Amino acid sequence: MSLHKDEAIVLSKRAYGESDRIIHLFTREAGKVSAIAKGAGKSQKRFVNTLEPFNHIRVEYFEKQGRGMVRIENADLVEANSGIEVSMRRACSASFFAEFVDRLTREREPHGALFTALKGFIDLARAKDPAYADILRCELLMLDILGYHPNFDTCVYCGAAMEEAERLHFSRERGGILCAACARSLPHRKCTQGLIPGFLSAKAMQGGFATRTLEREAQDLMESFLAYHIDVDFRSYRLLKTLVF
Repeated sequence: MSLHKDEAIVLSKRAYGESDRIIHLFTREAGKVSAIAKGAGKSQKRFVNTLEPFNHIRVEYFEKQGRGMVRIENADLVEANSGIEVSMRRACSASFFAEFVDRLTREREPHGALFTALKGFIDLARAKDPAYADILRCELLMLDILGYHPNFDTCVYCGAAMEEAERLHFSRERGGILCAACARSLPHRKCTQGLIPGFLSAKAMQGGFATRTLEREAQDLMESFLAYHIDVDFRSYRLLKTLVF
């Protein structure tokens, strides 16, 4: 049995028996780790307010050679989730990205960049209600890290560069935009002028979409893209969608 020390974001917590808790962590060094915290539901001193969802912690855990679930030995709070409880929008957006990371990564698969992205969004959600551009920016960043990022820069079929005004055709099947020539023979959706530049603007942290109508169209495009390429029903997204739109 070996002892590991790491930083982690608490993704979720649930009861296990009368006094134990199952904790899902996303760590900086090891990626997603499922753990048991013995006595966390009974002790008045051990783990008090430390293993709550969205907390940033330093954790020590024991791991058996055959792997499986680890046992948390100690956890210290680095930064609490205070601020996220202020609004449903903050809580639901943080829940969405915690679920996003949980469901799209494997156990013990290191993702340092994904840890940084998740922590960055939780820090933002502690400070303010995230705008749609904030949510989209994090979504695109995480998709990029995981290898699913849609291509908004050049034609995904022939590689042709396009002027901003020409970026009007998006193929979810191909995973990005099409030039006018390729769009004639490939399935795609016709986008409103300004939609694709809005994605690039949000990604570059230069704002986002000019109108709420474009935001709704962007959300619909991303929902269709994720359904086709990932096919995961994110439960937390259903409520977040009603709050944002």
